[in-house]
Amino acid sequence: MKVLSNVQTPQQQAQNWLAQQGLPNTQLTPLSGYTNFVFLVEASKPPYRSVIRLANHSLAAGLCPLATHPAHSIKLHQQAEQLGLAPALLGLDEQVGIMWLADAGDRQALQTADFPAIRELLERLHDSGLDWSLPDGQAPDIASLNLLTGLSHAPHSPLVHAAKRLLQLATERDYAHLPLVPVHSDLNPGNWLQDGQRWWLIDWDYARLMVAEWDYASLIVEHGWDKDKAQLLAPRIALPDLAWFCAAFALLSWDWHVQRETDQAIKKQAIAAYWLALS
Repeated sequence: MKVLSNVQTPQQQAQNWLAQQGLPNTQLTPLSGYTNFVFLVEASKPPYRSVIRLANHSLAAGLCPLATHPAHSIKLHQQAEQLGLAPALLGLDEQVGIMWLADAGDRQALQTADFPAIRELLERLHDSGLDWSLPDGQAPDIASLNLLTGLSHAPHSPLVHAAKRLLQLATERDYAHLPLVPVHSDLNPGNWLQDGQRWWLIDWDYARLMVAEWDYASLIVEHGWDKDKAQLLAPRIALPDLAWFCAAFALLSWDWHVQRETDQAIKKQAIAAYWLALS
């Protein structure tokens, strides 16, 4: 796979690529991102504000989907854009792993007053019928039961007992046969943009076929909401089921952050314990 020069910084690489697209002399401001490089782009000509994402090829294989499967990640965003859920894609490079996005506003905290609009957005995605199969041909992990099984056998993991308990409950409740729908699956605060009129979603790299409950769990866990807010967001999901998915998401998120050595692992471990007690 073609990679960007290791001599240049990601910011320099982004500026050079944008210049090749006819947008020279840009000012780039880094935005948060665990798996890829993200910059706010400000220019003296249209588009005056935009966002560019670059794959991080220095991570281990599989840890940055935009680096491992760039064409697939870009296709996911394009299909979400067609549903009116994602900002327009202004330019791309499938070989390197670059996505240049239209400005869709700023990151803002979600409030309970936003919950009806959020549910409408998620239902539009879940009802879309998109076939978001995994790029490597693997069968979908309906409720992340395969990942939980792996974690339940992980040596020296402090969460083995929690993973085993979740698997037991999943068997009792038959989660393995829940219907599959396309989900975003990474609804952290940084992926919600507000342009003053509506919400947009970015970073579709982990989108796939799973159960609809997974998106609600992702949203709840990543925003650190308690059961009262969770039930306001997803009143149609019984609390024990919602708690199970929140606990499972938090547990797998803990493992995700441990692998990337971020500072969020301990927080996710505590969140998993909170929701497991309600499951």
